[in-house]
Amino acid sequence: MPPRPRCFKINRFGCWAKVASLACVLLVAHAWCQADDTPTTGPLPFGKAVDLALQHSGVMGIATINQWRSQKVYQELRNHYIPRLTVGSGLGYSYGFPLTLEGSAPSIVNFTTEHSLFNASLRQFIKAAKIDWNATSQNVQDKRNAVILDTALTYTQLEQLTSKIAALTEAKAAADKSQFVSEQRLQQGVDSKLEVTKSQLTAARIRLRIAEAQGQTDVLREHLSKLIGLPVESIAVEEGSMPQLPPVSQDDDLSARAVENSPLVKLADQKVAAAEARAKGEHRALWPFVDAASQYAYLARYNNYDVYYRHYEANNFSGGLNIRFPFFNRVQKAKAEEADADAMMARKQADLTRNGVSEDALKLQRSLRQLAAARDVAKLEWQVAQGEMEAVTARLEGGGANPRDQANARLDVDDKHAAYLDAEFELSRAVLQLLRLTGELENWAIPPH
Repeated sequence: MPPRPRCFKINRFGCWAKVASLACVLLVAHAWCQADDTPTTGPLPFGKAVDLALQHSGVMGIATINQWRSQKVYQELRNHYIPRLTVGSGLGYSYGFPLTLEGSAPSIVNFTTEHSLFNASLRQFIKAAKIDWNATSQNVQDKRNAVILDTALTYTQLEQLTSKIAALTEAKAAADKSQFVSEQRLQQGVDSKLEVTKSQLTAARIRLRIAEAQGQTDVLREHLSKLIGLPVESIAVEEGSMPQLPPVSQDDDLSARAVENSPLVKLADQKVAAAEARAKGEHRALWPFVDAASQYAYLARYNNYDVYYRHYEANNFSGGLNIRFPFFNRVQKAKAEEADADAMMARKQADLTRNGVSEDALKLQRSLRQLAAARDVAKLEWQVAQGEMEAVTARLEGGGANPRDQANARLDVDDKHAAYLDAEFELSRAVLQLLRLTGELENWAIPPH
């Protein structure tokens, strides 16, 4: 007879557990997919590029680690007020009078505790460490702004180069057509060899500019790849995804706003406060300070304590206060004066930082007028070239021009278009740098929801 099939008893609790586990797995997978919505194909939006750059930036990682380290320095100093317990043993053989081992009596087990009760110097050092810890947040913000600016400039230039290469490609086609027409007219005896050479020179210049633009594009795509952590092949900018740059008025006092909002200025001011606190701490190191300490030891008879001491006791404990008055310490006095010099240097450095930020903001604000005028000139030259090309096209239809004239006019249009794109990028670069100085870059790049 064939074997009877096995009958499995259904465990209702086990089934529900499996269903719940599967549901959890699906929910986690769905959340992961939603969180990791990095596009693998298609253009990369500007906002997503900024988010990825902030997540993958090594500069941000170093700044964050430095902030964590500063926190631990503060905790190290603050924990001097918490008792430190040390447990150990000084097992050893004694012959004759029981001598000490490294300053402690031989014992089966011992422990010591010590902590600070009053120390005016330590209090100032703790204050300085806390200021340094808080100051690292300004350093993190400055590095965050640097990453956003780097991403924005790279993305903007990539977008500009994409349009520029397209314009130069059209110019190259026009230059090749012009060269072909010149060669045909040379064969027909209408043009001279010089005209053909001029056409070849124009085409060579266009190829040179295309090679330069493509080289810049490759370098920028590689740089953006390192910033956002995506492969180079998958990087393509999404045209029009960047927010519009805000208008900048020449009447606004942007220098004062930059000084008020600059993380560098705030960091320099906090360094001054920390240096002053350290200087006070070095001076107060000459003040009295009080520590609390205690010690316990369990002594053994084989160390001859009962032989040499009349009242032997196995359990021994002592505790009390350690009060010191450093009345005369020329070394510490010189160290305190050295700390005063460091504080004065920090104040001077803060003034230099404040002045530098103010001057840089004013230079960028005033340069915007010149860059905007250069952009407008380049745009008008492009429009003039477009009008001249339309005029040449009209003459060509009436027989007053030849195809080479039309190709040269088209070449001039594309060349003026590329120049206009360069001027537009230089203006955008200055505006972005000014936004960073005034503390408005992050709100522009990552608008609050």
